[in-house]
Amino acid sequence: MKKRLPLLTAVLFGSLVAPLSANAESASDWVVEKQKESFTVEEGTTVDITNGETSAAVTIRDNGKVVEEKKIDLTKVTEVHKLSDNRLAVVYRADGSGQSLFFDVYNTDTWEKVYGSDAYERANFKVDGGKIAVDYPTFDEDAISTEPSAIVTDTFTLDGGKVKKEAAEDKVSAQSATVKAASTSVNEKYKNPSYAEINRMLTDAAEEFDMPPEVVKAIAFQESGWQQYWDPGRTPVSHYQNSCTSNSTTGTKWDGTNVKLGYDCIGIGIMQVSDYRFIEDPVKRQEEVTKLSTDINYNIREGLKILDQKWKYANSGLIPTVNNADRDVIENWYFAILAYNGLSSRNHPIDSAYVSYQDKVYDRMRSYGLFPVTPLATQELNPRIDGILKFEKTNVTIDNPVHTSKAAFAKGQKVYVTAGSLNMRSTPNGVVRASLKRGDALTITGPAIGSNSNTQHWMWYPVRTSSGMTGYVASSYLSENKEPRSVELAGKHRYDTSASLSNFGWHWDKPKVAVLGRGDLPIDSLTGSVLASYYDSPLLLTQPDILPEHVEKELRRMNPDKIYLLGGEGGAISAKVENQLKSQFGNVVRLSGDTRYGTAYEIADELTNQINVDEIFVTTADAESPDALSIASYAGQAHTPILLTGTNDLDEETSRFIKENGVKKVTIIGGTNAVSSRVESQLKSQVGTVERVSGSDRFSTSVKIAEKYFGKNMENVFFARGHIVVDALSASPLAAKMEAPIILTRTDAVPSTVSGYLKGLNIAPKLYYLGGDAAISGSTRSKLESYR
Repeated sequence: MKKRLPLLTAVLFGSLVAPLSANAESASDWVVEKQKESFTVEEGTTVDITNGETSAAVTIRDNGKVVEEKKIDLTKVTEVHKLSDNRLAVVYRADGSGQSLFFDVYNTDTWEKVYGSDAYERANFKVDGGKIAVDYPTFDEDAISTEPSAIVTDTFTLDGGKVKKEAAEDKVSAQSATVKAASTSVNEKYKNPSYAEINRMLTDAAEEFDMPPEVVKAIAFQESGWQQYWDPGRTPVSHYQNSCTSNSTTGTKWDGTNVKLGYDCIGIGIMQVSDYRFIEDPVKRQEEVTKLSTDINYNIREGLKILDQKWKYANSGLIPTVNNADRDVIENWYFAILAYNGLSSRNHPIDSAYVSYQDKVYDRMRSYGLFPVTPLATQELNPRIDGILKFEKTNVTIDNPVHTSKAAFAKGQKVYVTAGSLNMRSTPNGVVRASLKRGDALTITGPAIGSNSNTQHWMWYPVRTSSGMTGYVASSYLSENKEPRSVELAGKHRYDTSASLSNFGWHWDKPKVAVLGRGDLPIDSLTGSVLASYYDSPLLLTQPDILPEHVEKELRRMNPDKIYLLGGEGGAISAKVENQLKSQFGNVVRLSGDTRYGTAYEIADELTNQINVDEIFVTTADAESPDALSIASYAGQAHTPILLTGTNDLDEETSRFIKENGVKKVTIIGGTNAVSSRVESQLKSQVGTVERVSGSDRFSTSVKIAEKYFGKNMENVFFARGHIVVDALSASPLAAKMEAPIILTRTDAVPSTVSGYLKGLNIAPKLYYLGGDAAISGSTRSKLESYR
């Protein structure tokens, strides 16, 4: 028998609306319970629904004539509602733990679709006469999916045949809306295993399903915080009593215990499994709910069955593969992780970057697994919304090093250190016995030991060094193969490179500011790199009259509060580009002078609005000189502006800045051919301390800068070709962020000063090459990597 739903009459906890009853009779509302359903919504009008394994189909017939057909992949139709004003609503939920809800509204006179909603994760849909209410949870930045920070209600009205979303949204804090009651009001019959036990359960299950344990642990944490059950006093009783009832349109009835259900009453337990909903036999369905609720190992394995199914979506072209689709590679699981939560607009890789499920999961791996994940180049994707997310590409590549699991090493296995330096301890978290370096070989001597913490996903391995010393090291810094010591940061052209650098360095960060410079002449952009570093922002490049596609996508992903444009609209960045940015992002500030000296002044002056500046660097204004690039990383770290000068005379804009700000120290970068002794004397007449950092050529100058401002324990070193700096133009804020110097080298040879510098370092750093093989050849790279 099909269930029909009554109209809404009750309101719960202030602004939240009660769920529709699934049992009472009504001719206006229907719940889809079977794979195939047919509803007569009015005389002569039927809605036929098919919920298949990988797609849903809706067919509406008016007097036998098909007036609407719709098919959506990886989605289920869950409800149909006849509304007032001759309107019909069809409600969908995307497959996945997020159960993202969206709906369409049709005019039953013309059968025109008059509204299509956004997607709402873990939401509930209600109807009250002429209004639709969708209440859904919102989350703090670091929150897990079962613990919202607030509940929001979006209300839609039917007005003159149109559907309008009301401007006001009622917000109720999660603490008041989902009040957690005392232990006495809940049958707290269940207790979670220790986190150490759960760590082992997740690891064992992942190995059984041929999945990286790091991926499984991060998903389980994002879903539930590694909890099958609520801790004492934490069960959201008020919400469960009012929403998770037998009258609810979705999910399962709360049984009065501390089983951890999702806000939508659909997800169950540690993995928030939701695929039980369309088991048609009620007895079997309840048996499944009971097993998911009471058996944590069963819940984990059912969750991994679902994840495995999502991985195999690529076989049907429903999601792209990544690289060679090797299941051992962490980065290759990007789209399967996305699909585990659901291919909804909420997980759009560009427009929802900082709230997307997949990026949250990878961020968990980075934070709690100490895992060096390489981000997907989302600026190269072209996702579109067709009910669900779809992608043009069937395969996506990650050019930079990818990473395999660190959690399945066997006793007697040989592994290698991947960190520049790594402490070996006497016991897990014990005293340091020795310091290991990148590439050192170790032998695993026993099983891994997990921590009793849900935020420490890595393991401790007992190891033996080649000299026979034994101890424990963190699994995150081991690999069964010697991992590449280098990373190439390059794109098809300088603009693409700037977007790639931004995505690589700020993929999980959310800069409030973006800095945009011209890509045809580097000098304006290089002086602006200090401003970018101050705001912990990338430096992106644009053509004067056209905002490049990948740069526009990267700006959309970042969605900054403010964008700085460097240079005037006459030759640097046109008013056309400025207006495009204003229409998309709003707050755009242009910093420009009449000359490059003036632009450098304006950039430095903007910095003085934020901090006190009493020291500056001065470099030549020659656009072909690499001196500004060589100092830009340290200048960015120190928030010290870079000003420009002519070779033989101190520029008046630079002189004005010195006087206005009471600058006490100036450091000249480059030799006297770049900035003459005459300019040095002019500076000394204005400033108490004037120094010069220079070498015999541009290569040795970059080394001198590294030796003066950076120590000998460098984890990272950037390399750029010395004669054409455009490849490295946008890299200086990233180098500053990573506290790394930028060293100049020849394309086909390593200068002796550079090789000497590398040999003198105390540890083996990771090397970052700015540009492709045409910038720094393969043979040069091999030599650079051989020195340490």
